[in-house]
Amino acid sequence: MLYVVEVRRQREYLAKVMSGIREWLDAQRFDPQSFRCNMQEETLTVRLEFNAEAEAVACASAFGGQVSSIGDSFLA
Repeated sequence: MLYVVEVRRQREYLAKVMSGIREWLDAQRFDPQSFRCNMQEETLTVRLEFNAEAEAVACASAFGGQVSSIGDSFLA
């Protein structure tokens, strides 16, 4: 199962948000399975996928994000 963290910010803060998350991940020694960024007109959404729920929860807590899980039931 993957645990997904989504962090939303204003698009103008792209560089600050991305570098802040990367520095935090490095300091925690967390290695997400995926680290993507999606930009809309005014909004930036950073999406990280973790194998470990505790890492996802810690990341969401540090950056005010939301955690959800992706089960493997769609593979059946």
